[in-house]
Amino acid sequence: MLKKAWFRFGLSRALGDLGIPSNTVPSQLRQAVIDLGLSEGFNPREAALIIYFRTPAMRLLEVQKAQATIADWQISQAVRQGYFGRAVRQEFALPEGSGVRESLFQDS
Repeated sequence: MLKKAWFRFGLSRALGDLGIPSNTVPSQLRQAVIDLGLSEGFNPREAALIIYFRTPAMRLLEVQKAQATIADWQISQAVRQGYFGRAVRQEFALPEGSGVRESLFQDS
């Protein structure tokens, strides 16, 4: 349980690094990504990339910041290349839909 709480915290922080407020991620998707990350051994940054690549650019608050952050993560090897490729290709069985809600007031 503690591991899941730390993963959730790390995911929220990584989403913030990408300019994605965690409260904009549908709870069903967030929970599915946390479960997937824990079962497949992702780190929170790798899990955040799954949500990032499901999100249309027009819904991202800071696209350039996110792209710079991803480049930094790759250079520092904070994300493993194999997991990065899987996140780009969206090779995961997850709930349908975007990585973020259109509105903070939309029901998740």
